[in-house]
Amino acid sequence: MSPTLAIVPVKIGRFDPAHVFPPNDPLTLPLFRLMLATDDVRHASVLFVMADQQVRETTGIQSVLHGGRMWYLFRLLCAHLNEGGNALNTLLNCVADMRLKDLLRDKPAATEALARLRPAFGKGTFIRNVRDWISSHYRQEDIKRVYERDLAAIPARVDGSLVACEVGVLSHFIVTGVLALHLMDAAAGATNDEEFSERCGEVVDLAQDLSTFVGHLIDALLKERGVQTTLDTIEVPALLRAARDRVERERGTPPGAS
Repeated sequence: MSPTLAIVPVKIGRFDPAHVFPPNDPLTLPLFRLMLATDDVRHASVLFVMADQQVRETTGIQSVLHGGRMWYLFRLLCAHLNEGGNALNTLLNCVADMRLKDLLRDKPAATEALARLRPAFGKGTFIRNVRDWISSHYRQEDIKRVYERDLAAIPARVDGSLVACEVGVLSHFIVTGVLALHLMDAAAGATNDEEFSERCGEVVDLAQDLSTFVGHLIDALLKERGVQTTLDTIEVPALLRAARDRVERERGTPPGAS
């Protein structure tokens, strides 16, 4: 299995915005909203995956601190995905079905991604629960419910510890970090670690689906409007390469195959 390349090719599109995204086109503003959310999802997803790799590569209190950042980034990812879901619904409601079908006619990957995205958002979903309970909000009633449940467990599921550092931003309240993780357990409706891990994996997959759908949609729009692209390269961060290679090994897929 060959490792993920350190340098990978990219396409660069440069265009006249007024031509590709005219303000009077019903597609423009909903698509801009969706593009904003999608890039935020991409940023949060990359940071989450790299933080997860740092947790796996470290031990002791260093691993605990990386873990706190990792689960923060997961909550951030859910918040951005929730907004992406709202933006996607607005786009689907504002733009004629035939217009989207014409753009995506030769892009089955985008159509398949959209089919998975449609039911993934909204009230009662894992993403919305995380966003409402412990990401964009900190609902006191949910904190009370989960904390009292954890205290009553035998043995108690509360970690009574914290980390104080003279570099203040490296301090961490472990007691509430663990509580946040248990709130996410409850948001997922998971009964064990395996189920929770599976639900988290589904969120990461949805982030990829959103990126895939919007990327193909933009690609189709650029081609429709005659935009030419050029080639360049970018560096893949070492932590991201390590994380991607590990995931592909676990799935039994050669790193360079997808």
